[in-house]
Amino acid sequence: MIVAWGDAIGLRPFHDPISETEIAQLYAWSRDAELLQLSGGSRSELSLTEFAERLRHDHRAADPNRQVFMILTRAGKLIGRIGCFAIDPESHSGELGIVIGDRDFWGRGYGRDAVITLLRHLFTTTSLQRVYLFTFQENVRAQKAFAACGFRNMGTARKFLPDLGEFDGIEMEITRAEFSAKHSRPASILPRASEMTNA
Repeated sequence: MIVAWGDAIGLRPFHDPISETEIAQLYAWSRDAELLQLSGGSRSELSLTEFAERLRHDHRAADPNRQVFMILTRAGKLIGRIGCFAIDPESHSGELGIVIGDRDFWGRGYGRDAVITLLRHLFTTTSLQRVYLFTFQENVRAQKAFAACGFRNMGTARKFLPDLGEFDGIEMEITRAEFSAKHSRPASILPRASEMTNA
């Protein structure tokens, strides 16, 4: 079930039922070298069957320190994933991560829409006060996109990834107050009337 709608996308909780077609899409993205290079992910060495079983296990084992969502178009097409990880209830902060896996939706504002929709959902439904993220220093395109959502560049920060070891990345952040000042529209949990059609 979609829990939050943006202008062009909806966010569906990761633990909701997932189709075999969507599993196959996620599996392909988990082995896509270009996507992994941009996101800092590690290539999956699992078979499709093993990957599907891992997903089902993750669905059963809810983690209170993360909120993960599928990014779907208003037509119901899966185009990526987004989430808030390492949620710290004491500091009321969490780390944002996003992947738009479907290249047909790159450079068209879907990632920005998903980020804003997730932030609005988090700041409306949780006690989070700050969301931060890291990008590679050379990924200027991502830094500009996050800045357009309201994130501030906090400078370089030491980061560790299993495949890369330690490296200097760019840390960016946005607070609840900053988001409210920039994006005052309330969260929408229903699609527009014009988008609702009979099955």
